[in-house]
Order: sequence, then C-alpha cells, then structure tokens
Amino acid sequence: MTVTVDGTVTSGFGRGKEFVSLEGYSRQFQGVLGYEPYPGTLNLDLSRSVDGQFERLEARRIDGWQDGDRSFGIVYCYPATIVDADESVRLHAIVPKRTDHDTSTLELISPVALRERFELSDGASISIRIESAPSETETVDSGSLSN
Repeated sequence: MTVTVDGTVTSGFGRGKEFVSLEGYSRQFQGVLGYEPYPGTLNLDLSRSVDGQFERLEARRIDGWQDGDRSFGIVYCYPATIVDADESVRLHAIVPKRTDHDTSTLELISPVALRERFELSDGASISIRIESAPSETETVDSGSLSN
C-alpha cells in the first residue's frame, strides 16, 4: 500500500536540524533506518492534509526519550520516494507525535541534503510516494530506497 502526496517545498521553522542531530534521535535513526540523517528536514506544504492517510501504512518507530528535564516525543518514519526523480535517494517521511506543524505539512529526512541534491528551492512542486515500512525481520539494505 502506498500514499502519494503533492507538495510545495517550503522553509520550516529551522528546528529540524536541531532535532535530527540530537543524540537520542540520531542514534535511533541510524539503528532503525540504517543511516544518519542529514542535519535538517525538507518541508513540504501539501496540497491536501494527510490527516488519517498514514493509518493504513506501517511505520518504523523512533522512541521518545528524556534529557534531564526535557522530553522528546515519538517519531514515526515511512519509506518514501520522490516521484519522477532522475535519481533515487533513500528518504523517509517523518511524522513526529509532537510537532508545531499541522497535517498539511510533511517533513522528509535523508542521508543527503535533499534541497541541494535535487536543486529544490522554496516554491518547487514535488510528489512523494510514501510506503509501509517492511517488517522488523527484514534487514536494512543501505543501498535500497526503503528499508
């Protein structure tokens, strides 16, 4: 099962770099997804809300954690592909349980800087195909688009 969404590249709040770089998340991304994400997220303003659309898809879960008196929430990760891209790059749509974004914004992570790799600037339109994560028993293949 897949969900395809259309969106426009937009600048986010600038907090993605901070969050994906935190040890509690980066260590789990490496273990669960098989890569350390580029420090930042690519944000898309979607043409329609994704509220409820991912419920049919299986996600990989990044657990919440504590650092002193600060707590960080669960993040759900879905393998994704940029539709009609000339090259394939590993990426995941991430859905944090706690976020400042509403369901009409989607964040993407990848081991590469997606803006630079695909020459994307604010206002660029792209389509993203989001899939179910494979079962936990399947191994992570660093060369595949999804894991």
